[in-house]
Amino acid sequence: MAAAAAPVWDEHQAYEELLYWDSLIQQGHRLLPEDFDRYEELRYWYDCLCYEEELRQYHDYIAAIEEIEIEDKRHHEELASPQVHMGPYDRQVMAKHSEVYPSLEELEAVQTIVSHVECALKIVSDQMDAAKDGNKNTEAGSTHGESQERVLRGVMRVSLVAKGLLLKGDKDLELVLLCSNKPTATLLTQVAEKLMAELEAISTGTYTVSQSPGDAAIVVTNIKDLILTLTIYLTSPLVRAEEENKAAEDDVETRTVNDPPDILDRQKCLTALASLRHAKWFQAKVSNLSSAVVVIRIMRDMCNRVPTWLPLSGWPLELLVERVIVTAERPMGAGESFRRVLECVASGMLLEDGPGIKDPCEKETVDALEKVTLQQREDITLSAQFALRLCAFGQMHKVLGMDYKPVKPRKSIGAISKDVTGSISAYISHIYIPVVNDDFSMNAVMRLNQYRPGLEYRLTSQTGPVHEPVFTMAVDLNGKTYEATGPSKRAAKLNVATKVLQDLGLPTGSELKSESTETSINHEGPILTKNGKNPVMELNEKRRSLKYELSAETGGSHEKCFVMEVEVDGQKFKGRGSNKKEAKAYAALAALEKLFPDDNGVPNTNRTSSKKKVTYTDMVICHHNA
Repeated sequence: MAAAAAPVWDEHQAYEELLYWDSLIQQGHRLLPEDFDRYEELRYWYDCLCYEEELRQYHDYIAAIEEIEIEDKRHHEELASPQVHMGPYDRQVMAKHSEVYPSLEELEAVQTIVSHVECALKIVSDQMDAAKDGNKNTEAGSTHGESQERVLRGVMRVSLVAKGLLLKGDKDLELVLLCSNKPTATLLTQVAEKLMAELEAISTGTYTVSQSPGDAAIVVTNIKDLILTLTIYLTSPLVRAEEENKAAEDDVETRTVNDPPDILDRQKCLTALASLRHAKWFQAKVSNLSSAVVVIRIMRDMCNRVPTWLPLSGWPLELLVERVIVTAERPMGAGESFRRVLECVASGMLLEDGPGIKDPCEKETVDALEKVTLQQREDITLSAQFALRLCAFGQMHKVLGMDYKPVKPRKSIGAISKDVTGSISAYISHIYIPVVNDDFSMNAVMRLNQYRPGLEYRLTSQTGPVHEPVFTMAVDLNGKTYEATGPSKRAAKLNVATKVLQDLGLPTGSELKSESTETSINHEGPILTKNGKNPVMELNEKRRSLKYELSAETGGSHEKCFVMEVEVDGQKFKGRGSNKKEAKAYAALAALEKLFPDDNGVPNTNRTSSKKKVTYTDMVICHHNA
């Protein structure tokens, strides 16, 4: 009876052999020891196979759950991401910002004059390097001069142009021209003359160039169209390096003797270098800060309108707004940020005993408000307190210097005159318009109450024994009385409401309810074949080593639909479900119904009784009894 060992393991043949030994045991036959060992081996193999299949299903289930959790977490993170809070003052602040923001023509004019001057200075730098090498040819000079340090190292935008803080009407622009050596009046004159020639070549009769040695600057003015003034400050990094390395008074005198006699004002050069540091800091810290640029423009306009705030204009104002917005706990809109600036100033931040504002562009501790006097600080604080009171009483427009423009309220039914309302009500009272609601989940009483609210249900009688009472409920509608019975008052009430809806020809919702009940019944419980088995397991008994693949996945994170596909005997079968396990079961069920429609669950013709799970204890008992 012992089965010969096959050189190649055939799973289908092994399963048939297992069923054969199992049928003999259930029929009461005794197995030889070697046959019983073979049966135990096959049984252990099948248990391991079933365990592996269940383990794969479990891993698929865990993977699906983890994927859903990841999507939910991503969704919650998106919802929890910081959002800019829009306050009640945003509309007025943004309206004021649109008023003070420069027009397109002004921005184009600014861009034109700056780009023309930058291009001309580049040519002037090349010419001066060529002259320095003693070569009059510009190309040859520029090529040879690359090996040596250029006289003019570069031109940079500073102040309002670099920071993007221009307001409507701003006509004063600034650039900084970096030199290799300390700038002198002779160099300034040279640059001014050559710059004038180049600007004439670029745009004839458009610009005038004037020299201002006292301010260490060259002034370019646009005399056509929109009049703009561009000031070019000359400076050099050597000026600050000398200032930092200064150690003794005699050294200063020595350096002063060694400096050219026409050197430009040292303090003006240091101020130009500081403006370069300010522009770089602003672009790194403030440009990408929410609402900061808008608030600075509004505050600049306030400084121009209110003389009390004028000492705060410029670099101290930019530092103040940056500190106020950065220290907020959450991103704020323009209106809330503007009010927070007023709150901080009103709290005494600028006073002598206040925290003050440290200049971040200086190595040593420097107060950015050192040029603002104590009286000016007190005046600014008092003005901020008054502005804050105006905001609290809904007069933000006065703080912004705007005319009061009330928001037009939307027209509502309450805004209609009483005469019109009365006539409409008298007309509507004669018309019955049923309210339509497509929510079929409501019961008959709720639905009838929608069509005709205020109905009164009454109990007319109660019959039957105590343990099985019968209640009769009635309701009057359109002069007609409807009655219905039920095992309880609630059931009788539902029945009479259903009866009324049917009589009126209105949907009762019971049709959809019955369909949904059938659907829920079909989806409740495990998915089984007609033999009461798991479809995947039963198909695995008939065809081994099947591969299920996910062919489609649709729906959102909470309503996903998976489509699994399996190929059996050259045919592909698909199953759809809310998860991969369910879709896999439906795919296997479709394959079983198509390929094995007449299967009664008995895999062997010799089996006369249903399959019974045999444990190891049962097998040992049978063997000893025999």
